[in-house]
Amino acid sequence: MSDIAIGSFGRCRFVFSRSFRKRLQLVLIKILESSTEKKIGRHLGSRRHLGFHQKNVFLSKFATTDFEFESIIGKLRKNALRYILNIRVSQSEMIIRSYLLLAGLAVTARCILVKAQQYTLGKELKRVSQWNSLDFVFSSPVERENALATRRFIPENCVPLDMDVDYNSNLMRSRVFVTVPRFIEGIPATLTTISSHVGAGGPLLEPYPNAAIQSNPEDSRCNGIVSVFRTMIDDCNRLWIADTGKIGDRRICLPKIVAFDLRTDQIIHRYEIPAAQLVCDLSLLVSILVDVRDPPPLGSCSRTMIYVADVTGSGLIVYDMSRGKSWRVTNRLMNPNPDYGTFTIANESFDLMDGMLTMALSPKIPASDFTFNSAYGSSNSFNSALFKDRLLFFHALASISENAVRTSVLHNDTMWEQDVGAMPRAFRVIGRRTTQSAPEAMDSNGNLFFGLLSQTSIACWDATTNYNPHNFRIVSQNLETLQFPSGLKVIRNRKGIEELWVLTCRFQKIMTGSLNFNETNFRIQAIQIPELLDGARTCKGSR
Repeated sequence: MSDIAIGSFGRCRFVFSRSFRKRLQLVLIKILESSTEKKIGRHLGSRRHLGFHQKNVFLSKFATTDFEFESIIGKLRKNALRYILNIRVSQSEMIIRSYLLLAGLAVTARCILVKAQQYTLGKELKRVSQWNSLDFVFSSPVERENALATRRFIPENCVPLDMDVDYNSNLMRSRVFVTVPRFIEGIPATLTTISSHVGAGGPLLEPYPNAAIQSNPEDSRCNGIVSVFRTMIDDCNRLWIADTGKIGDRRICLPKIVAFDLRTDQIIHRYEIPAAQLVCDLSLLVSILVDVRDPPPLGSCSRTMIYVADVTGSGLIVYDMSRGKSWRVTNRLMNPNPDYGTFTIANESFDLMDGMLTMALSPKIPASDFTFNSAYGSSNSFNSALFKDRLLFFHALASISENAVRTSVLHNDTMWEQDVGAMPRAFRVIGRRTTQSAPEAMDSNGNLFFGLLSQTSIACWDATTNYNPHNFRIVSQNLETLQFPSGLKVIRNRKGIEELWVLTCRFQKIMTGSLNFNETNFRIQAIQIPELLDGARTCKGSR
């Protein structure tokens, strides 16, 4: 039987079944009609029928007087016990009053529970920025009004999905990048930074590197930026994006891999992915992962491998920057699982059959006691071939499985060009969660951080242990502020300390059409990982 929200104490809402609601109505009606309960009747108002307000707030409608359930229950809690103890009543009236007392106690208990859910379990992430709705920096108020009038800017269509942080291009200031994918029309800029200006809904977003390169996404010459889901800043201070080339389901251009030099904000590399490596117009390249194999200060940053997830085509594009060549890789573990295509977050459900979404790489230089996950064997020998390789962790959105493959397998372009489904057993399930997850990121100590969607939490897993919930550590959980983490990054700050950054977008409300722009909907939060793990190097230990 479905639940119905019937009350509110300030911001606290409680939910009871339809049958309980009806019983409570009858109890209140009988009390109001009882001649021995005129005192309660005077507290509650005229003796008329009970009704329900359309806005999910329980109201009693007595004649012309409407008032909230909060007021009723507050008075009933105060008086019910006194009436039961002090008034001589019949057995039936005693039963009615007992029901009333239990109702009040139940409401109180539910309210306490909901209030508790609004607090953070584990560590509370620190607020960086938040928005009720997104707005952008325009050249002038007239330009903004023109964008609204021509529907180039439709505020309710603008949803942030990912973020990244530039600590190094300017020692005097840092920059936070935010992506706003063009799921639909009305997005004036898809790649932005958070500006110092504030609008009615929160900080204004400024197009990066400028507005001109994003102002005409439907230009068939394909010289601009069409739509960006996620970004990554590498060890060489380059910002990488995968431009999907699509607005909604409509392909405008072929997808591109683009790199910006963050010191000059100029495009320094651009590669168009061949149409033959896509699944017709179905492919949507949403996540990018960068592996610099010759980083500074000794390397030249030329030996760079790029991995791009195709969420709707359920595949992976591997790009070798030094050779200017890409190839497609597929495996059944990149497909969505129909059993996990329904998502429930904060009591709202939607269906989405998305495939491979996110990736993370094992540490470049593991500690001497680091052991790869048991799915790939283990070795304590630092000179082992395992330590000259890395694992690529990945999962589909509609799935609870976490998977891994060695990057050396992915780099064999000759094999993949002959067969995009080669070496199926090189891709392995390393474990399963109890719920779906969106982005993930691994720190330099081999701790994998990821969101648990239905639990509105961030979990951590030490990659030297078996991947299962027993070895997960819930590092932060909050029903309100951690609804659908869509962006998650491990970022090293200027002092060399790794930080966990999280963007949440309440995606379930977008999918169900219940987004309320009078509430905080989008958040960026962060915390230093040593603080998050209480100074420990790994997630292992107390949970």
